[in-house]
Amino acid sequence: MTTPIRTAIAALPDYSYAPREVAGVARVIQLGQNELAVPPSPLALAALGDPAHHVNRYADDGHDALRAAIGRVHGLDPQKIMVGSGSMELMSVLAQAYCEPGVEVVVSQYGYKWFQVQCAINGATIVSVPEHGLIADIDGLLAAVTPATRLVFLVNPNNPTGALLPLAQVERLAAALPPHVLLLLDCAYVEFAPAEHGVLGGRLVDDGGNVVMLRTFSKAYGLAGLRVGWMYGPADVLAAMGKVRIPGSVPTPCLAAATAAVGDQAHMAAMRDGVIALRENLRAQAAELGMEALPSAGNFVLLRKPGGSRPGAAEVVAALLERGIIVRAMGSYRLDDCLRISIGAPEEMALLHGALRTILN
Repeated sequence: MTTPIRTAIAALPDYSYAPREVAGVARVIQLGQNELAVPPSPLALAALGDPAHHVNRYADDGHDALRAAIGRVHGLDPQKIMVGSGSMELMSVLAQAYCEPGVEVVVSQYGYKWFQVQCAINGATIVSVPEHGLIADIDGLLAAVTPATRLVFLVNPNNPTGALLPLAQVERLAAALPPHVLLLLDCAYVEFAPAEHGVLGGRLVDDGGNVVMLRTFSKAYGLAGLRVGWMYGPADVLAAMGKVRIPGSVPTPCLAAATAAVGDQAHMAAMRDGVIALRENLRAQAAELGMEALPSAGNFVLLRKPGGSRPGAAEVVAALLERGIIVRAMGSYRLDDCLRISIGAPEEMALLHGALRTILN
C-alpha cells in the first residue's frame, strides 16, 4: 500500500531541468540553464580553499562576512540582508512564512514558475495576470489584488522572456499596493540590465516599502554550482523567514567564494559585458534567419518562430539536440512557438549559429 501524499503535491508537475547529456554525442553544448559559460572570478576559486579544513564544522549561520561584503558593494544595510542556498531556497522560505489556504498570490502570466510552485505547495491560490506583448501588465496586477492577496511576485528582468519593465512602472506598482501586500522583486538577472535597475529594489526597501528584493550569485558571478543567493528586505520579513529557514544551508566554502566574488566587481563586469555582446549578436543572427528575437535584459534570448512556419520551435529544439546543443523549449509556459537560448562561450555561440543556419535553411 502506498502512503498518500498531500493533494497539493500530487497535483504538481515534476520540476524540469535541461538535459545534461545527449546520447551518441561526445561534446555537449549546454545553452539551456542560463548559467555563465566561463569560469568565475579567480578570487572566488581561490577562496574555496581546502574543504578538509572546515567540513567538520557547521557553516557560519549569520553569514556576517558575506552580508558585509554585499552591503559595501551595493550600499545596503547588512542587517537587512538574508543569505540562502540560492534565491530558490529564499523563495521557498518566503512561501512557507506567508502562504496558507485562503491566501492569494498574484503573479504575471510568464513569470518564473518556481516561486508559484512553492506558494501552491503551502496552500495559496495563484492568481495569474495575462501579459500583453510578453510584458507584465502593472494595471492588471493591481486590479487582481484583493483583501485575500498577501504577495505579489514580479520578475524583472523576467525569465523566460527577458522583458525589462521601466523603473517608473515598478515604482508605481510598489507605491499602489495596499499595506497588507508584500511585493517580491526577483532580480536574478539584474546585472545584465542597465545599472539603474540594480539599485531600485534596495531603494524601495530603504524608503520603507513593503518590498523584498532577491538576488543571486548563480548568473553574472558564475557560481551556479555553489548555490548562493541573497535577499534584501524589511526587518519583520527577515524575522518571519528566520523562523523557517534551515540553519547552515550555505556551506562554508560557498560563503567564502561568494564573498570573494562580490569583491571582484571588475571580473563580474567584464563577464557581464561579454555576455551582453554575445546576446545582442545572437538576436541579430536569429533575425537574419527569420526568427523573432525578443529584447532581453538577461543572459539568454527568447526566440519565436513565426506562426505556421517550418521547422517549428519544437523541431528546432530537437534538431539542435541531435547536434549536442541543448536549448529550452517553452511549452511549460504555453509558449509553444518559442525557444530560450542561454548565452554560452564565444565558440559555443558560433557553433550554435552554424547549426541554426543549417536547420532553418
